[in-house]
Amino acid sequence: MDNTPLVSVYISTHNRSQLLLRALNSVFNQSYKNIEIIVGDDGSTDNTFNEIKPYIDSNRIRYVKNKTPKGACSVRNLAINIAEGEYITGLDDDDEFLPTRIEELVTHFTGSGYSCVTASICERTPAGDISRNFDAGEVSLDNLLHYDVLGNQVLTRTSYLKAIGGFDETMPAFQDYDTWVRLVDKFGNGFKLKNCSYILYSNHGGERISENNTKRIAGYKIFMDKHHNKMNKRHLDSMKLLELRLTNSPYSLLSFIKLTHRGNVFSSLAYFINTNLFWLKNIFYRVRTK
Repeated sequence: MDNTPLVSVYISTHNRSQLLLRALNSVFNQSYKNIEIIVGDDGSTDNTFNEIKPYIDSNRIRYVKNKTPKGACSVRNLAINIAEGEYITGLDDDDEFLPTRIEELVTHFTGSGYSCVTASICERTPAGDISRNFDAGEVSLDNLLHYDVLGNQVLTRTSYLKAIGGFDETMPAFQDYDTWVRLVDKFGNGFKLKNCSYILYSNHGGERISENNTKRIAGYKIFMDKHHNKMNKRHLDSMKLLELRLTNSPYSLLSFIKLTHRGNVFSSLAYFINTNLFWLKNIFYRVRTK
């Protein structure tokens, strides 16, 4: 008999059957075996169902579907509502887990007292893999209100996710960030492991919500309406920086000095360099030629 906690893994999908199969295989191949997989199909019209039917018939996965597309958060919530695991985590259909991800998350979460645990991501690009692990450690609400430290997926108690109402289906973007803020606000600090165990694919020919600026700006506005009352001046400065980035606005030296602080120094410096690269190159050239 398996005495390890059952972990529910929800995967939302829409018309990406081949990518979904890759994501599923990464869960099937986990070193941690006590897993329940729930695929939430957001009204797919391709061959998604036929591709995964053998897994449904053999009870390797559970399957829920919206008849018409309502957004990823809708099918995530359908999956969360039927989840039987003590713990729960998610996977986007265009990404994949490394083999020890769930084992590592469960090990660090069990008995920790944290509201959730996640790990750093590895972004897979045409130029190679990029590890995003500079912000590992304990994550408080104060940290989280500067930017989404936790990223797009965490492991938490299923009861916690249900208690906060799951994902906000009215938001066109920022749904993950909003959910983690509500989770940490209600149940306490989270933790982010330094090692990378989640592969995020940034170039597969399809659209990620995180790349659609119209949706991101609309989501940002809803996020601010919901959470601005939790923020101090420094948090608001970080949100102003985020707004500038979302709208691809200029970032002057004066704005850089005004908005930069310990909570956002890396993102602020990166955006300043990116938006002023030509100007900085000119200064460097003039200094060298004097």
